[in-house]
Amino acid sequence: MFEIYLILVTCLLLPICYLITNSITYIYYQLKCLKDIQETKNIMCIDNTYILYIANIYIKRKKWLDCIAMLEFYMTKVRVNEAKMLAQYYNYIGLCYQNTNIYKIAQKYYLKAYNKAPLTKQILKNLASIYKLSGDIENANKIHEKLIVLNRK
Repeated sequence: MFEIYLILVTCLLLPICYLITNSITYIYYQLKCLKDIQETKNIMCIDNTYILYIANIYIKRKKWLDCIAMLEFYMTKVRVNEAKMLAQYYNYIGLCYQNTNIYKIAQKYYLKAYNKAPLTKQILKNLASIYKLSGDIENANKIHEKLIVLNRK
């Protein structure tokens, strides 16, 4: 009887241990990334992947305005030459505005992202969803058709 109890307790605690371990590793990588950024002497020389990683952290923590402010700062102060990277910045800003229910501005940023990288699936998905939320079903259907064509390739 005691063995069955131990097996049952172990089976119940294993998923909890797994979730805790995943959370700890996620926090570790966040802290490591932030430490690498802190050690950077010039704030303007931070790599774009770090900036996007921090933006992703802000989005997961629902700190929309912090994410928008950071991305806008780096878009104006640092010249981002890569169109795809700039499109990701616009996409994240649009996502923040969409989550704060400011759909017109979100649509503006999604369109900017679409103009920089028209073949990126995530940008197309976000643009279609903002069109649906805005009530523009015709444009949402056009974007869905483009997504279907991209998925077939």
